[in-house]
Amino acid sequence: MILRRLYLYLVSAAGLGLLAAGLALLGSTVLLFVFNDPYAQDSRTQLAIYTAMTVVALPVWGAHFFFARRFAMRDPAERASAIRRMYFYFACLAASIGALVSLAITAADLLRPLIDTCATVVKQPQLQEPDFAIPCRSNPDWLATSQAGWIAVVFVVIWAFHFRIAAQDRAAVGEAGASATLRRWYMYVVLLAGLLAMLSGASALIELAWLKAWHSSLGDYRYMGDPAGLFLAGLVVWGFHARTIAQHHVSDDRHSTLRALTGFIAVGVSILTALIAASQILYFGLARALGVAHPVGVAGDDIVAALAVPGSQVLVYGIAWFFVRRRLAQDARAQEADRQAGIRRLYTNLAALVSLGAWATGAGGLLWTLAEQLEAPIIGVKAGDWKDPVSLWVTLLVVGAAVWIAHWRPSPWAADRQSLSRRLYVWAALLASVLVILGAGVGMLNALLQQVFSAHPKLNDPGNLDFGHYLAVIIVAAVVGLYHWRVLRADAAARPPKVAVEQAPAVVAVAAPVSVPVQATEVADPNSRRYVLSVTDATEDDVHQALASLPPQASYKLTPAEHVGADGS
Repeated sequence: MILRRLYLYLVSAAGLGLLAAGLALLGSTVLLFVFNDPYAQDSRTQLAIYTAMTVVALPVWGAHFFFARRFAMRDPAERASAIRRMYFYFACLAASIGALVSLAITAADLLRPLIDTCATVVKQPQLQEPDFAIPCRSNPDWLATSQAGWIAVVFVVIWAFHFRIAAQDRAAVGEAGASATLRRWYMYVVLLAGLLAMLSGASALIELAWLKAWHSSLGDYRYMGDPAGLFLAGLVVWGFHARTIAQHHVSDDRHSTLRALTGFIAVGVSILTALIAASQILYFGLARALGVAHPVGVAGDDIVAALAVPGSQVLVYGIAWFFVRRRLAQDARAQEADRQAGIRRLYTNLAALVSLGAWATGAGGLLWTLAEQLEAPIIGVKAGDWKDPVSLWVTLLVVGAAVWIAHWRPSPWAADRQSLSRRLYVWAALLASVLVILGAGVGMLNALLQQVFSAHPKLNDPGNLDFGHYLAVIIVAAVVGLYHWRVLRADAAARPPKVAVEQAPAVVAVAAPVSVPVQATEVADPNSRRYVLSVTDATEDDVHQALASLPPQASYKLTPAEHVGADGS
């Protein structure tokens, strides 16, 4: 049975791929003859090849798909098999990505003549020659537009055919386990691709509108139709799949790992892009405020045009950051699954580690620059310019510190505090700080010994500035290392002690989320009271932390639910 499924759907997949390629290339070649293109007569060989691909692939795919569907209609188990779902969802995934690309090209070709102008004229009075116009891609090219549109139609038809049958299968026999996982792989990969395409297109569209409104030369020979087409294609693909998930699958997918993973990837891309853009804006502002004539990244004196790229990215990716983060927060309001929580912790600690490196680098660079300005007049050498470096280091310090503070929690919940990703973060910070101290110590001692071992030591040697440089780096690394050493010790102290078991280990609560009745220990004092509290969906560490504020004379023990009787004893 399984071998028959593998055969039928593997051949169907191979035939479908060949059929899609043949139809797309055949239609594009036929359009050369329809539009009387000069290269049409040279394409007759390709026309024969693409026709052969289509004629052979169509019956092979059709026959095998017919028998596969016939077996599926007879047997519900066949219809619900993971191999069948893998074929359909892989076809939907490939067709969706192909449709996204071809729709973006088609929309760009259609929009360029509508929203772009082509009046670029080159004047050359110094050469005593007449002016001439440069050919512009905004002029309509109906052949290229028709070819891209035909390819888009092929991919959309293939996607719609397989998507409809997959929906019918879900309605008839349901979907769970591996089949649901395959459906999530298709939908959330396409959802992420459509979202990133939409954000990229929106950012580039705002950038070009900014440049053209400012009449900047940076916008020459660039056309708003290209990012507009990418934005519209991404919006269509993302919007359809987001709406489908919201209407039919959100209750099943809310706790899935793939949903959380794609969400955190989208948030990570949005955070990284928005913060880099914000740091660039801050750098430009600080550099200009300090009197830097030509900050790095600014062409000439046109600071407004230089702000087009980071300004558009902050606007678009900042909004995406807010909305995707809000969706993740809505998903997390219910109980997190273990893998979801693990992905969240990994993302949080990774963001904290990257931002720690950013602000520590900024702090070290800032102290490096200040140390040089203080040491140079003392030893009698000329210090370098400080305005541009200070602008850059302060930008890294401010942006990195803001992200680090937003993600770092010194005392999170017990499960987060004892997680592997947090331990990796703390040990990585410790390791990096020690290695930096080691390297900077060698550099500082080398600067000192250069003069000690020199035949003619002199105080006003520019190399002596390295002593202050590396001392600044050591100070920052030592502060970072000392802080994380204290965090490591605090986390170790917060780790709950192991419960001593006298007879059987069954009295220890399991680590997975279970129902944990918490019982007070019975004592001989008649004034003492005994309580029974049922805790569900919590780990042993969570219960320990929640009960940590009990008075000193109180005690409790954790007993798994399966060892508790009906009366709570």
